[in-house]
Amino acid sequence: MQMPKKSIYTIVFEHGGKFFLYNSRSNFFSEITERLFYAIKSQSFESLTPEETEELKSRQLIVKDDEIHDYYYMRLMDFHARNNNRNTLHLTIAPTTACNFDCPYCFESKLNPKTMSDDVIEKIPDFIKGYKDAKKLVLNWYGGEPLIAFGIMGKIYESLSGKDMPTIESQSIITNGYCLTQEVIDFFRETGCHDIQITIDGIGEKHDLTRRLRNSSEPTFDRIISNVDLVLSQLKETTLNIRVNVNKKNYRDFVEVFNFLRQRHPDSKNLNIYPGIIRQETADHLSLCESSFRTSEMLELHRLLREEGIDTRQFPRKTFRGCMMHDNMSYIIGPEGELYKCWNDIADPAAVIGNIASPELVNTSRLIKYAVRSIPFNDECRDCHAFPICDGGCSYHRFRNKFEGCRFDVCSPYRDMENLKSALLTEVYK
Repeated sequence: MQMPKKSIYTIVFEHGGKFFLYNSRSNFFSEITERLFYAIKSQSFESLTPEETEELKSRQLIVKDDEIHDYYYMRLMDFHARNNNRNTLHLTIAPTTACNFDCPYCFESKLNPKTMSDDVIEKIPDFIKGYKDAKKLVLNWYGGEPLIAFGIMGKIYESLSGKDMPTIESQSIITNGYCLTQEVIDFFRETGCHDIQITIDGIGEKHDLTRRLRNSSEPTFDRIISNVDLVLSQLKETTLNIRVNVNKKNYRDFVEVFNFLRQRHPDSKNLNIYPGIIRQETADHLSLCESSFRTSEMLELHRLLREEGIDTRQFPRKTFRGCMMHDNMSYIIGPEGELYKCWNDIADPAAVIGNIASPELVNTSRLIKYAVRSIPFNDECRDCHAFPICDGGCSYHRFRNKFEGCRFDVCSPYRDMENLKSALLTEVYK
């Protein structure tokens, strides 16, 4: 008969004369008795009553020795099943790589911008029909700035709305917000829009310093805020995500934008304001520079925001692992019909893995490295107490770590036991 063993995901600790138990698999957290604390810590389960032992088993706090890694392998099975589900096709479409903004940190300024032709537009439905098992289509607009090609967006959407096409389950857009006109709002109200993402880099002149128009000194902040008001008043079923780019030097810009918008729209239920981490790389492009928040430092950002009066949630959440890089039914379509597997790859010829005009995928070596060899599962993950509450980190960074000698941080901040304890106790004493 196998003796029970403390789960990898069960953590007990003492703080301030009190005893606590946390399990990352179930996200269960509780204060416990000193007797139970020492029984679990020393794995002396024979000192417990049969009822207590059964309760610990039912919550997966203790498991059989040969089941210690079962949860990890179940998640791995789910990961492969989800990424091979043929029912839904996820497409991110960039109708143009041109942009009306000239933000200093954006890759777009380095590109030779291209815009989608009618010939490419006409090929998109045939590309989708090639996925005969797909019953649903999830659509995301990207760029460049997609709304400067709004007419092309309309043509594409119309071509995807035929009776013999998969049902458009949802659509969303990433935009700088400058061109969110009434015409665009009317289009999304008619066709449905799940969410809109807009980046704001501070209040007034501070925003205009980086989120600036190309070849113009005209300010952009006031117009974008006016468009934010328009979205929130007219698209009641749409989540508006406001991203504020932050690093260690400018995190207070997030505080200012957060307070400004919450005071302007105090009752809005579909407004989400979040810090977007600027991933500025070192000169050798092998890691993030000192001013960037690394994944392991995200709880420090939350602490700083709490000091500014913003109530951020630190309690862990169970997450899904992986991204479109691993999904066999997810693609980015560029303006020339070229296909990519990661948003970081747009306009990089070395990262193209095919074209909508041909059923054959190319660049298979890179595709395999993305889809199979950079998945967020390995022996280190298997034995990590934070595995259920870690999303595996950025898969693009994981790929670069493995094949380009980079040193990006891809692990959850909760991997550090002190970080995890601090996050749990912060929620308790809040």
